[in-house]
Amino acid sequence: MGGLVISADFPLGVYTGHGPDGGAERFPDVARLFSALVQAAAAGTLSTGDPEAPFTAESLAALDWLEEHPPDALVLPGHTPVAPGVRRFAYRKEGVFLKEVGKTNYKVTGRPVSDGTALGGPVQWVWDDGPSGTDTQVCSTLEQLCADVPHLGEASSPVRLTVHEGEGLPAPTHRRDRNASLRAVPGAVRQAMPSPGRRAELDRAHAATTLGRKPSASGDKHTTSAVPHATLPPRDHLRSGIFAPVEHHEPDVPWTQVLAVPVIGANSTVPEERYVSVCVALHRALVSRLGPDAPPEITGRYAPSVAPPANRVALHLAPGDLPNLPFSDGRDRFLVLVPRGMPGPALGMLASALAGVRRVVTSEHQLTVAPEEIEVYDGTEFWKAPTEGAVRTWDAQPAVVVERRLKSKPPIRDVDLAAAWSLGNVLRDVEPAFATKDPVARHAAVVESGAQLRGRAFRTLTPTAYVHRTDRRSPIEPFRLTLTLSTAVPDRAILALGQSRHLGCGLLVPTDIPGSTQERS
Repeated sequence: MGGLVISADFPLGVYTGHGPDGGAERFPDVARLFSALVQAAAAGTLSTGDPEAPFTAESLAALDWLEEHPPDALVLPGHTPVAPGVRRFAYRKEGVFLKEVGKTNYKVTGRPVSDGTALGGPVQWVWDDGPSGTDTQVCSTLEQLCADVPHLGEASSPVRLTVHEGEGLPAPTHRRDRNASLRAVPGAVRQAMPSPGRRAELDRAHAATTLGRKPSASGDKHTTSAVPHATLPPRDHLRSGIFAPVEHHEPDVPWTQVLAVPVIGANSTVPEERYVSVCVALHRALVSRLGPDAPPEITGRYAPSVAPPANRVALHLAPGDLPNLPFSDGRDRFLVLVPRGMPGPALGMLASALAGVRRVVTSEHQLTVAPEEIEVYDGTEFWKAPTEGAVRTWDAQPAVVVERRLKSKPPIRDVDLAAAWSLGNVLRDVEPAFATKDPVARHAAVVESGAQLRGRAFRTLTPTAYVHRTDRRSPIEPFRLTLTLSTAVPDRAILALGQSRHLGCGLLVPTDIPGSTQERS
């Protein structure tokens, strides 16, 4: 028996909804989803068209199934308030007249704005066991109902609802705790859920306000006490569900997600010696949008008492003609690499900042990006799979910048020691053997893992173009690097090396070499 998933994807990246008390909601709950589907069944493409009996038998069966089967799990993305700690109001005239000091004044009314939640991905409700037996058509009916839902919450948060059934369910972030007590588990999420009779309850409430006896002209006249309001629906047939967080084992890769942002316009082609400068410009744009609340995973500035992790958010420019990219439309893209262990709120802030960046500008280049077309990839499976029978090698694009100047230790060349040192710095959080402070021992650990390093000279007249900031007393030494990684990391994982790995330099790009060619070399 397969499962069922309903996904809510918000194209604007923001969900705006309010609870019964008027407070902003972080996520839409199951009850809100159910109400939207009831509305779609009554007024959408599956409606009978009869105001007094709008539901078809198929719609009733699907809604009844949802009442009787609450979801087993949730997939909640990283999130952050759009305007944390700030209350903003929009004022407009809505036909409100008040008598004040003997005069009738036309008043403006205020409504809160910018109290939505920026989301780093879709909100998903997961059922471990989908409809079966006599309910086999429920999934197809739900799919049609979801297509008729224009928004969840306020009209300012349009939504795209989709249904997936069968195997391959997403890994949940929260599971429903059937034995939840009054003491909440840290990180638990409470959601209102429909119980049997909820659809009929909503139907009665709707009929009472719209299908009853029309008021007389005198009873419907405007008064100076009338203010805009919406009648709150009853909540007798709602139950509360507690969803406790699921502990996930993080993939053993430095960057677990990749956000690909298409470049849709540029005044000129960006040469490789300017990759760092355009990535620095994007980084500054993100930090500027986040302001002083920008998390250290983005800025790289950690508190003195906090030991920095091996990696933070990395930005790279990927030309559309790079080999083995997961997309084939030929467009350049900024790749935003999300580090292993990045907290959900920080990821939500990153997604919110990306959604607001439209142009990346340097003194030489002006790039236009399309944040509404962001694609999310698994950092462990970003590149295309290796060709059958081929050996996957990796080339650092455009180069690797030495992080520590090391002298040769015959027979180990200095450039290979530097490469092993950089690889160890990137992987030290996932491979403890690579964390040793002895360069020769680190090189030995890298070689024992099956990796092969082939560093070579890189001649350039502008070595400073490959770094953002460095100690002036240390020479800047970019070098070319080709390597095979064997079992050190998955053969489709995304990786970057060197001092500038977080800002446009050192991205490892895979190339597949036929096995026979590799043997002859």
